[in-house]
Amino acid sequence: MELHTCAILDNHPVAPETYQLTVHCAAASQTRCGQFADIAIPGKKLRRPLSITDWTDNTLTFTYRVVGEGTDWLSRQHQGELELLTGCGNGFDLTAFSRDILLMGGGIGCAPLLGTARQALAQGLAVKLLLGFGNPEQALFQKELSGLDVEAVYCYDSLGENVAQALVRLGWQDLPFCACGPLPMLRAVCQASQAPGQVSLEARMGCGFGACMGCSVQLKERMARVCKDGPVFHRKEIVWEHLL
Repeated sequence: MELHTCAILDNHPVAPETYQLTVHCAAASQTRCGQFADIAIPGKKLRRPLSITDWTDNTLTFTYRVVGEGTDWLSRQHQGELELLTGCGNGFDLTAFSRDILLMGGGIGCAPLLGTARQALAQGLAVKLLLGFGNPEQALFQKELSGLDVEAVYCYDSLGENVAQALVRLGWQDLPFCACGPLPMLRAVCQASQAPGQVSLEARMGCGFGACMGCSVQLKERMARVCKDGPVFHRKEIVWEHLL
């Protein structure tokens, strides 16, 4: 992890109550897609963890939803600097995939999947994405994904289909996967899929680097901190009854 003071380059709405923020920041500590950064908010003791959507050698991009005072403040910042703790969490391990990869996301949980798709393509993997939202207005990354060599399928609760249902309809249950989204969605796709998978858990975090133990979860054989030991875990480690 590294502490950076980063200049805001862009911060604009991309869907209702959803924004994309890009900052100038050396990304040396960004080693895996699926990691997050902890952003300091003035007047707040706790930083706000945001999944990293994409990155270059000198920029980090985040996609976030306004859910409280901290993200509301952030959505109104269009210049100046932010203090970031970067390189947080362990992210997805793409070296575990040999040929195919399915990326599944629900809602704002889709935030890290654009960068994950780019990294998977760079590794030579055949990439499919299955992204679910409440309605078409909330959909993310349609333009960006249309420019990549991926197969992307969107589904919407308002049209009567969720991610797990679409997974079965498409016959993709045997594809090894990475998934990120609300816990009920993650449990449903793990029940529907027979393939190896990595799951990024959502949790309320305190410190964001493993010191406070506030995001601890019970796995099959150990206690783990979502912020430091995760947020990504192998599906076989998770005991859903302990999380929901």
